[in-house]
Amino acid sequence: MQLCGNDSMYFYAAYVFQEAGIPQDKIPYVVIGTGSCELITSVTCNMIIDYAGRRPLLLGGYIFMAGWAIVFMVALSQQISWMPYLSMACIFAYILSFGIGPAGVTGVLPTEVFDQMSRPAAYMICGSLLWFNLFLVGTAFPFIVKSLAHFCYIPFLVVCICTALYVGFFLPETKGKSFLEISEEFKKRNFKAQTHAVFYKGPEEIKSTML
Repeated sequence: MQLCGNDSMYFYAAYVFQEAGIPQDKIPYVVIGTGSCELITSVTCNMIIDYAGRRPLLLGGYIFMAGWAIVFMVALSQQISWMPYLSMACIFAYILSFGIGPAGVTGVLPTEVFDQMSRPAAYMICGSLLWFNLFLVGTAFPFIVKSLAHFCYIPFLVVCICTALYVGFFLPETKGKSFLEISEEFKKRNFKAQTHAVFYKGPEEIKSTML
């Protein structure tokens, strides 16, 4: 989730908006706007997550983020008077797409796709990866900007597209389903699994007591 580049906008918000052409005296207010977008989407996601479902929010969030990243890079590369405002709108839309989809849903998924025994280990791994990726993005972003200039969001665009493809092909909807139902959905979507594999279906009924 952290590799999608959303946090780079928080770490280097002033620099990103300055490069986008926002006037220096307006940047503090624009930075406040980014936090407001995150707050709005957090509340909105909590209200609609059980109605819309986990998979559509995740898939839609990453698809929209990929689209806004493309528009943002195009806006940065153009020297037109109103392009800074388009860049600012793209950043806000990017944060909104992240907050209403990946940010709100990712924390819920481990409780639904892992059973009770493996859930603590899953949360530990997810938390470790989250902070490691956060450190990686925060450290690498200045070098990415130096190397790619206006196209600095290409790596994050690739991450968003790959994640959207993964969600679209492999992740089932978990809303209102038990752990066993979700496991069966995973098996159906695992097209590489051998169809003749034998799965444990639970204890069979004993019809005779003869020894």
